[in-house]
Amino acid sequence: MNFYDILSDIANFSLVIFGFCLALYTLIYSFIVTKKDALKEIANSIKEGNPIVLHSQKQKNHKNYITNMKIFNKRIIVCLWASLLVYIMSIIVKYFNLYDYHLTIFSIQICNYLFYLTLLFMIILFLIMILLTIKTIKQYKTDTKL
Repeated sequence: MNFYDILSDIANFSLVIFGFCLALYTLIYSFIVTKKDALKEIANSIKEGNPIVLHSQKQKNHKNYITNMKIFNKRIIVCLWASLLVYIMSIIVKYFNLYDYHLTIFSIQICNYLFYLTLLFMIILFLIMILLTIKTIKQYKTDTKL
């Protein structure tokens, strides 16, 4: 197994994570916008003099949902940037490394450090994805509880 194969796998995985996070971000964003529109309708109904006890409960639920989803989307943004960083690092190490030039021991050490740093960031990105998945499952269980 050589470094180029590992770096290609890291780059591919980070691009997959980037695409997944981008799709998830836009989906959550659309949910937030939908809830905000519903919240505006409730506020307008209350202003028009149609206060219903149910409206205040809906208003509270919508606000809690929006707050939770904003926090979740912030985590997704972190994952998005982290995956992009890992991808860029893997491309830099793969295509701009110093192995091919046989310059000095120092340049090879720098390349080794960059490779292991990229690998470390990939592991961190993977852990972030696991934590996001766990958070999503917990949120699903909470939201679907009757």
